[in-house]
Amino acid sequence: MENIFFQINKADIYINDYKEDDKLCGYELNTYTRRGVNQILFLDFRDTQLDPENPEDFFKVLSHRIDDIDIDEEIEIHRQMSDYRKIFSIRESLEDFKEWKKNLQRLAKEVQNLNLKL
Repeated sequence: MENIFFQINKADIYINDYKEDDKLCGYELNTYTRRGVNQILFLDFRDTQLDPENPEDFFKVLSHRIDDIDIDEEIEIHRQMSDYRKIFSIRESLEDFKEWKKNLQRLAKEVQNLNLKL
């Protein structure tokens, strides 16, 4: 897991443990789009049989979470904020969020490659 976290941190994504009653239940990945929009991805292991400390299980949850990102939904949420609308056009938002998701998908492949080498 140390190598995976190192790879993720290298991509300027910060990881925090998510615990309930001192039990590790997942991770929060604090990410930013290229244009500076803060996005938190929650990797939730609750209600699964997956182990948050197992590299293969981590990859499964990470990959699934990234695949579930709905760019239209993310843009819609952010465009509800007037400050965001002043800074970003719809086109700029679309480009920014597409690039963000693509970078996350690339990172997931790097994490998968680390798992294959272990």
